[in-house]
Amino acid sequence: MGVKLISWAKFFRVVNLPTIPGDLLAGAAAVCLGPGGFSPRMVPVLAYAAAAAIFIYMFGLADNDITGAATDTGRPIPDGEISLRAAKIAAWLCLCAVVGIGALAHFPTTWWIVAGILVGCIFLYNRKKWWWTMGVCRGLNVICGGAAVAGETFCHTSDMGGRLALLAVAFVWTIYIAAVTKYSEGEEQDEGKRRRVGALIGGLIYLQLLVLLIFPIKILLVTGAALLVLLRLSKSLLPKVSAS
Repeated sequence: MGVKLISWAKFFRVVNLPTIPGDLLAGAAAVCLGPGGFSPRMVPVLAYAAAAAIFIYMFGLADNDITGAATDTGRPIPDGEISLRAAKIAAWLCLCAVVGIGALAHFPTTWWIVAGILVGCIFLYNRKKWWWTMGVCRGLNVICGGAAVAGETFCHTSDMGGRLALLAVAFVWTIYIAAVTKYSEGEEQDEGKRRRVGALIGGLIYLQLLVLLIFPIKILLVTGAALLVLLRLSKSLLPKVSAS
């Protein structure tokens, strides 16, 4: 049982999961720059959005390994640790969880549109391996956070400051992750590069904290700091696998 859990932890890159909610926190902090500000009622909505984002990310990782099952070495499927059938079931369960969370949280139409585009970009990256699409995926993840808390007013509000701040943060995320993805090419054959790529992905959480300091919302900043602690613990305790 323990070995199987380790295999699934590697499959879902559990070590990187703490970097996902921070994207949503940064997006929410940016879009709340406007007059309305951040309201405590947004906390449960943001929690649901973070959970949905984690399942979207897990789906993307599952789909990535399924697509590359015949060629990617050193991963749970080609190594026989997880069957291809089990991986496909896990991928679909992740998508079902996203839909279930979205329905339960009554997310606005804008969130569903952005999340749908995000899933489409994940499909595209996993099949074409265009490095820039990975950056777009993380940028869209930031926008999901803003869209979730801004509600239906996201595309119609007269507050340009919040929208521009959100798009600026999403753009920075896109460039950063796209560059890391481009650099990660060939990491499977280079242990040193694999470690550096892991550090760069983990470094995203410091970027998230920087945004939360620029747009200071106490509860989001505290949550971001807690995610940093969780990331450091996961990196020391959990199994690692290449990022691409």
